[in-house]
Amino acid sequence: MATDLSKSIIYQIYPTSFYDSNGDGIGDLNGIAQKLDYVKELGADIIWLNPIFVSPFKDGGYDIVDYCNIDKKFGTLQDFDNLIKKAHSLGIKILLDLVIGHTSDQHPWFKASKSDKRNKYSDYYVWTNSIFIGAPKAINGMAKRNGNYLVNYYAFQPALNFGYSSIDNSSDDPWVNNKWQMSYLDERIKPLHNEIHKILEFWFSRGVDGFRVDMTASLIKGGGIEAISWLWHTFIDRVKEKYPDAIFMAEWGYPEQSSKCGFDIDYFTHESIGYNDMFRGDPGTNLLPAFECGHSYFAKEGKGSKKTFIEYTLKLSEELNKGNYYSIASGYHDMIRMSINKNHDLLKCVFAFLLTYKNVPLIYYGDEIGMEHNFKINKDGGYVRTGARTPMQWTDGNKRGFTENNRPYLPVGKQKGISVESQEKDKNSLLNFVKDLIKIRKENDVFGFDAEVLVEMNQEYPLIYVRKLGNKQVYVAINPTNKSYKIDKKLSKIIYINNAEVDSDIRLNKYGIVIGEI
Repeated sequence: MATDLSKSIIYQIYPTSFYDSNGDGIGDLNGIAQKLDYVKELGADIIWLNPIFVSPFKDGGYDIVDYCNIDKKFGTLQDFDNLIKKAHSLGIKILLDLVIGHTSDQHPWFKASKSDKRNKYSDYYVWTNSIFIGAPKAINGMAKRNGNYLVNYYAFQPALNFGYSSIDNSSDDPWVNNKWQMSYLDERIKPLHNEIHKILEFWFSRGVDGFRVDMTASLIKGGGIEAISWLWHTFIDRVKEKYPDAIFMAEWGYPEQSSKCGFDIDYFTHESIGYNDMFRGDPGTNLLPAFECGHSYFAKEGKGSKKTFIEYTLKLSEELNKGNYYSIASGYHDMIRMSINKNHDLLKCVFAFLLTYKNVPLIYYGDEIGMEHNFKINKDGGYVRTGARTPMQWTDGNKRGFTENNRPYLPVGKQKGISVESQEKDKNSLLNFVKDLIKIRKENDVFGFDAEVLVEMNQEYPLIYVRKLGNKQVYVAINPTNKSYKIDKKLSKIIYINNAEVDSDIRLNKYGIVIGEI
């Protein structure tokens, strides 16, 4: 049974930086609970929390030591239970982060797996069968065990062993053979599967509504949709037998693949088809080649192209079965913030698209007020990503209302006017724009995921499309440039207008937006 997400709004929270309730300079679960009314007022109904589990925090919590306990910096299990209870009372669902591609090298499983004596945990991780046999991303000489362990990312993140989709053991050369690799169907991997089931059951029994799944496509080495689909169905199908409304959101970026694996929803990443073309490539920001390229569509000079992204999403709309969804994110914890090189009028154009186009919008905390990226900090293994994880800016006061501690864990921003407090008072602010558009989306089924989207592709700018449901049609025109456009179109009813004029035709001034019935 699929959960209906057709009109949902997802809000991602980096717990370290949302709100500090106890004055230690670090955000916590009680702080999130205290700010749930803000999330509700914004209009979001699903919250995705980055990892809150026990961790050395060498990679922002994505290096876990205990999957079934809360890191003390965030609070306790009782604090989590209280958060769930309050969220549910407000109609908000909570998704946790499921990080099972690897653990911390401090995890008890890995400490046991390193032993030179065979034990219960020997096969929980991917090991070569000799210290002298290497492999891509293998760490040498760090254990008494005669072998090298594979990692997924950093050296302290040993890869859990979900097997290989195919194995070539044709060579007799001991330096190149793969006899240490296990098939994903190998019975020796079953105990690890059982551990994952226990983790899932633990959190669902406490009321969690679902999981965002880290590194979804890469748990089984060697790739192949058949193997990874088999694995995820073994986990997800079993959960949904008991918790049919459970939500599983993939970190894959290719919904046509993740939907085959049992996932309800997938969100586009910077590696997804056309995402960078659309959002991330403002000229003059050659700071992150891996994250930005060329001219983005949402940029004032109007030199981008929507073709790749729009054609891809239109194709997805035709291919996905009912009950499968994709999400367009304003940003997330692994990217520089969307606000780079964009003023608030241009950010309104981005949000107008996210909130009226066919998708389940995902808003990264602080994007709704235009929080800026701090390129000068690096902590918890975040490197340049750390700049997207700074404290939420609640007020214009000391430490931006995030904490009473004079030394917050991460530095607070100093941008004037970029706070919830200042923008709530300004009817023309980005925050109030986002609230207005979410309200319009919620009140009009024509903006839901199940409605059609028809995009005008015979010109690049402005961005024009029609949302259609039954006999109702709504026209959306967005101009994300500093130029002006005249459109020969008559609307029967204006739903929203910004930086534009409408009478017998439509005149979009720079950063103009018009939404109306036809």
